Amino acid sequence: SQSEREEFETEFKQKYEREKVLLTEENKKLSNELDKLTTMFERLSMNNRQLEEEMRDLADKKESVAHWEAQITEIIQWVSDEKDARGYLQALASKMTEELEVLRNSSLGARATDMPWKMRRFAKLDMSARLELQSALDAEIRAKQAIQDELNKVKASCISTECKLQESEKKNMELLTDIERLKKETEELRSEKGVKHQDSQNSFLAFLNAPTSALDQFERSPSCIPANKGRRVTDHPPRSIHTPTMRTAYIGSGLSAPKPKAHQFVVKSFHTPTKCNQCTSLMVGLIRQGCTCEVCGFSCHVTCADKAPAVCPIPPEQTKGPLGIDPQKGIGTAYEGHVRVPKPAGVKKGWQRALAVICDFKLFLYDVAEGKASQPSVVVSQVIDMRDEEFSVSSVLASDVIHANRKDIPCIFRVTASQLSASSNKCSILILADGENEKSKWVGVLSELHRILKKNKLKDRSVYVPKEAYDSTLPLIKTTQSAAIIDHERIALGNEEGLFVVHVTKDEIIRVGDNKKVHQIELIPNEQLIAVISGRNRHVRLFPMAALDGRETEFYKLAETKGCQSIVSGHVRHGALTCLCVAMKRQVLCYELNQSKTRHKKIKEIQVQGNVQWMSIFSDRLCVGYQSGFLKYPLHGEGSPYSLLHPDDHTLSFISQQPTDAICAVEISNKEYLLCFSSVGVYVDCQGRRSRQQELMWPATPSSCCYNAPYLSVYSENAIDIFDVNSMEWIQTIPLKKVRPLNTEGSLNLLGLETVRLIYFKNKTAEGDELVVPETSDNSRKQMVRNINNKRRYSFRVPEEERMQQRREMLRDPEMRNKLISNPTNFNHIAHMGPGDGIQILKDLPMNLRPQESRTVFSGSVSIPSITKSRTEPGRSMSASSGLAARSSAQNGSALRREFSGGSYGAKRQPMASPSDGSLSSGGLDQGSDAATRDYEREDSDSPRHSTASNSSNLSSPPSPISPHKTKSLSLESSDHVSWDS
Repeated sequence: SQSEREEFETEFKQKYEREKVLLTEENKKLSNELDKLTTMFERLSMNNRQLEEEMRDLADKKESVAHWEAQITEIIQWVSDEKDARGYLQALASKMTEELEVLRNSSLGARATDMPWKMRRFAKLDMSARLELQSALDAEIRAKQAIQDELNKVKASCISTECKLQESEKKNMELLTDIERLKKETEELRSEKGVKHQDSQNSFLAFLNAPTSALDQFERSPSCIPANKGRRVTDHPPRSIHTPTMRTAYIGSGLSAPKPKAHQFVVKSFHTPTKCNQCTSLMVGLIRQGCTCEVCGFSCHVTCADKAPAVCPIPPEQTKGPLGIDPQKGIGTAYEGHVRVPKPAGVKKGWQRALAVICDFKLFLYDVAEGKASQPSVVVSQVIDMRDEEFSVSSVLASDVIHANRKDIPCIFRVTASQLSASSNKCSILILADGENEKSKWVGVLSELHRILKKNKLKDRSVYVPKEAYDSTLPLIKTTQSAAIIDHERIALGNEEGLFVVHVTKDEIIRVGDNKKVHQIELIPNEQLIAVISGRNRHVRLFPMAALDGRETEFYKLAETKGCQSIVSGHVRHGALTCLCVAMKRQVLCYELNQSKTRHKKIKEIQVQGNVQWMSIFSDRLCVGYQSGFLKYPLHGEGSPYSLLHPDDHTLSFISQQPTDAICAVEISNKEYLLCFSSVGVYVDCQGRRSRQQELMWPATPSSCCYNAPYLSVYSENAIDIFDVNSMEWIQTIPLKKVRPLNTEGSLNLLGLETVRLIYFKNKTAEGDELVVPETSDNSRKQMVRNINNKRRYSFRVPEEERMQQRREMLRDPEMRNKLISNPTNFNHIAHMGPGDGIQILKDLPMNLRPQESRTVFSGSVSIPSITKSRTEPGRSMSASSGLAARSSAQNGSALRREFSGGSYGAKRQPMASPSDGSLSSGGLDQGSDAATRDYEREDSDSPRHSTASNSSNLSSPPSPISPHKTKSLSLESSDHVSWDS
């Protein structure tokens, strides 16, 4: 009813009010407690801050106290030294007063007591000298005894190590026999089972067989190969690659079922790095890296398709071959995983992801974009060959990677390989693994593989050794556009300022022609001409070879060649005629070079289908490369051009379907050519049909190619890859970044790093050097100095004022001057050597001084009275008629000649006659040496080592009898009376 509802509502309201009051009171209590806790927390934080400030104050006070204590100890030490010195001076003063008293008393007495006093004085002096000699002798005996003890210890340790070595050799022999036995057993088991596995001796580390990352799973399960995501490039369906339908190895293994199906292989382009399921090596390349079975997804190299198991689909146990590298053939993948490498700006800017693969005794690095779903590109960013003589792998210290995070240092390792022999001997790559355990795996695998490589002595296939061709301080090198090797001592450089000839051994430079920019150089030795593209309008100019010697000659300008891109020369009619071809966008102008007044005659004009990207002359025909094609045009007579890519050959149709740049073509023989495009290299016959099933794969996108038979150099952003065009082998990688070829053979290159360098690739297989490479230095102060008589001639040398300044600085600075004097070798300290014994000891000293140590003259090793006492006049050479040499010329004349003919600093600058060449009389050096010596004596007159002969051209030689400084002859008999002061 209504009243009951109202009562219920009132009760409910009262109950709600009571609960509300209770909650508000509880809320107030909690807020009070919270305020108390807040105040308590603030008070505690205040106390904590005060304690921290007190701790800092205490630490500062502790440091200051330590500093004060050190100063107090120094003061106490100084005071004690002063006390000792004062005591010594007081004792000395009292002794002197006593002696003065004695002298006064004796002088007052009779003169007869003088003699005994002198005798006592001499006796005291003799006694003190005897005591000094005795102490020196005791010290020498103690030193000899200590050396003998050390020698005995070394002998004992040597014997123990030899015993251990013999024991370890025995153990090694036993282990080797066990390994051979196990190999035989495994071979027998394999032959019994009839299953063909890859012969791998590299199951050397147990952790290699355990899956360490998702990439191992990716490698072991062919159904998950990322290549299946890639677009198929089928050659032609009727002619797909088929393997034999049946293999005897599988018939004998009990497969009595129906005939197994053959694989349906199609050539495929993979978009991520993929390994061959047959040989486990990487399928390197930008496109068409391998082939895949359309039925079962088995992927392999084109060359491995015939070796693949004939059963399709392949049983799972045959697809899971062990990872490893065949040490005999050097193929296979040993290990792979994701790592991080420094960003291009350095470790300070951070690390970027990369995929690392150890394959074919090489370390491949692929860049991976940031993000979980990102996949690595097929372009190899870096390759390090383990066959490199300087290859090594090691962990790093905190001092090696100062910008790295401290937590990352235990996970970083360094891979080192050789680079330029002239500038920096080695290049290192820092790699950051996912963890310390992962890093130890990488280091272990690389070290073990390098050991196996050394043990098996696989042939080093490298061809080129990069060397710095000339001093990088030459300003002409920085803007060089092209170059050519004229002979083994001269190179032609074309740059922003014109054409120059550099004589690398004589440091002479000759300007040829005017100051117009040179874009390309082409030497034509048969016609004694040199063709260049020069000027703002890019005209072709012909210079006679005589202009390279600095002579004033006329040049011949080809007026029609304005705006040309490239030039090439060659012989036609079996060498009877020389042609020069000039490319201008879509046309090529052909000139005959002759002995007429203008030296050239236009014979042909060729129109090309596209812009000319490359051209060369092959046996009376001009080969022109344009986008996705190569054409051969007859140079002499009429005839239609024909393509080196036959339109009826469907296996080559992919080149025209995907536009790709033509980089170069190589004439391997009269019947075969290699056509190099920016994506792949294909072999064709003289009709343009495919001659080899296998294609040449580029590790990275090429920028240019150079050919020096039989080696093809492919230039990319981070390296130069060398291929043998006959065997199709990738034989060398030169890890130099930003290298550009300057001539068609690729022997001269420009390295465009912070310091621009001119690099010469020395061919190890060629007989003799094409170019003599001089010694270079980054710190030379050489400058181009123009010849006064000839405005075209320059010399690249240190100016005279700079040389004199360097010499003054060197002679003033004791540290730099000491560097001129090498440390003494085979140094024998001979105490108390009399004048008669010195010659015999000199005779017994070793004669085989190294050249760099021949600067050490007698002033640093043995003190002979007649040598150290006298100082000849400046510039005087050694005299054979001196008293010293008169008696002992037969014994040590050769030693003296060798010692004094060693190059001192001054003697290197001024020509000096050898003592054995007739200067053994009292003759001297030339006038320049006298002047240099007088300059040195004037500059260094305040030096305490004024009589040291090694710093100047003045030799500390035995005196001549006619020397103005000492007229009396110093023979060995009279040298007893000479003072021993140094």
